[in-house]
Amino acid sequence: MAYYDENTLATVQDLWKNLSYPKSVGHKPELLKEEEEILEFYKGWASCLNQEFSEDSESGKKFYKVNDVVTFDLFGFTGRGAFKEHFEETFPYFANAKVDFKDLEVFATSKTSGWASMVQRLRGKSKDGKPFEMIYRITGILTKEDGRWQWVHEHVSFPVNMATKEADFTSSIDPKKAFHF
Repeated sequence: MAYYDENTLATVQDLWKNLSYPKSVGHKPELLKEEEEILEFYKGWASCLNQEFSEDSESGKKFYKVNDVVTFDLFGFTGRGAFKEHFEETFPYFANAKVDFKDLEVFATSKTSGWASMVQRLRGKSKDGKPFEMIYRITGILTKEDGRWQWVHEHVSFPVNMATKEADFTSSIDPKKAFHF
């Protein structure tokens, strides 16, 4: 399965065709416009991270409802009201990174709420010059206010081999084998 970035993501229907599993049966035709808007949101995020972040990592804040977002990310739990500090401390580390998506499925639950899930690949050099590449699973929950979508929750995870208790930073572990203790 290929990875896609802001330049190769096209339409929601294209996302469905490229999933490695069947699309959700819950998609509603009357919310397709909102699903296209959520897809545009993710294209905007990829463009921001891939093209703007190296000059201005602060530009990424506009994608979050900063005072109301809750995250479970690679660094742990960040509760409501603490995200601004978390963002300012951690996101500049990825200023020279590139992001792309695989198995992206966007889903509108109403005209003003939705979610997306995917496998995301983040790679590049940290601000201290160290190369990195991580492939992880991510789910984002979004709300729309004043015509603008923003994240209110993100959950990021790596699969874990339960026998070794080691995280798989490539997200390539076979789930049928990983659960054995």
